[in-house]
Amino acid sequence: MRLSANIIQSAEQRTDPLGNREILLRSLAIPSIEHLSVTRDQFDTIDLSNNHIQRLENFPRLERLSCLYLGGNGINYVDGKNLKKNCPGLTTVILSGNGVKGWNVIGDLGSGCPKLDFLSLVGNPVTRRQHYRLYTIHKIPTLKVLDFQKVKQSERERAQRLASSAAGAAMESDARMEARAAAMSAASADDNAAFASTTYTNGENGTNTFEPGEGKSAEESFATQFTVEEKAKIRDMVA
Repeated sequence: MRLSANIIQSAEQRTDPLGNREILLRSLAIPSIEHLSVTRDQFDTIDLSNNHIQRLENFPRLERLSCLYLGGNGINYVDGKNLKKNCPGLTTVILSGNGVKGWNVIGDLGSGCPKLDFLSLVGNPVTRRQHYRLYTIHKIPTLKVLDFQKVKQSERERAQRLASSAAGAAMESDARMEARAAAMSAASADDNAAFASTTYTNGENGTNTFEPGEGKSAEESFATQFTVEEKAKIRDMVA
């Protein structure tokens, strides 16, 4: 179900004991974020839990917004530039039970939410990666609570040491590669959408299968910009 203006206008609204205004848009099978300008920036909290959202993007200017509940979606991409520009007051983001697996997404959360102090990524694949907690603390230095556990000063110190180590440098290298893979995946999806909207066919059966080294758009770029080892890693990331 698309997040239409009518759905937003008819959604349940409430005020919590602290006087914060909240709008409930949960469990509606919403596939993407859109039309939130209809809220007229009247809410401190937006609850989009238990939908089908995969990309955290497309927010209008919402200066009042401080809290996003997004648990139980399939989010694996964050548009940090969009969040920083249009949701500058975000302090709490709940992403429990999503599909975040890349270091680059954590970096995008950090750059996109300069006031973020409460974050949950419980149940995301990225939490199973080595040094996940220390990496997240380093990339989002404003955090006070991560995965419902208070961030300790000793953890901040260990995170800083990790960032200065060879292991930290390798993680940053992986983050850059994962960001490039995400961009390539998005470009490929756009190409596929454009392809589907035309009558163009490639080959006898009208299909266009992906093979690195062939083609002139995302495929060609993939073939020329990455090493063989990087291509193998990227295929695993976007599989």
